[in-house]
Amino acid sequence: MTTTTTLAQPRPRSRISETLLNFWVDIALFLMFIIDMNTHFTGIPIHEWLGIVLGGALVYHLLLHWQWIITISRKIVSKLPAIQRIRYVIDLILFMDMVIVVASGILISREALPLFGIEMGRNFYWSRLHHTSTELISWLIGLHLALSWGWISSAFSHYIWKPLTRGKRSEVEPIRPAGEVA
Repeated sequence: MTTTTTLAQPRPRSRISETLLNFWVDIALFLMFIIDMNTHFTGIPIHEWLGIVLGGALVYHLLLHWQWIITISRKIVSKLPAIQRIRYVIDLILFMDMVIVVASGILISREALPLFGIEMGRNFYWSRLHHTSTELISWLIGLHLALSWGWISSAFSHYIWKPLTRGKRSEVEPIRPAGEVA
């Protein structure tokens, strides 16, 4: 009798799904935003550097969603559900506001830019624009999250909840009302 041994074939590297990547980038953006908004907690230097990183992460976020942006932009004048039009407009306003916040934040930088020898000086206009735009962003992000809630809850369930609870149902006896026989 001859035995053949098979060499284990190397598993192809699994690519992270686009949805999973979007999910984790979105979580990172949200956490960076929450931390960056609390300047009393972080201080100005961390606020400024995190704001710059957040600006770069937002560009990456837009690139991840670029296909959706193109698709909806082409359909915006044709037949499109009202909720998609609203979401598009909210996201467009949010994008413009983020550009204003990042640009004005750079222009009023007291810590980050001076490290590179760039000092813009104090300017009440840019400072007021930065603070007002930041207040608007909080509302726009709330709307953005609300309009994306279906996707968020679905991705959370798929990537976090199901893996955490997989196999646990068979290990735990279900709770039954008193008097019910298994």
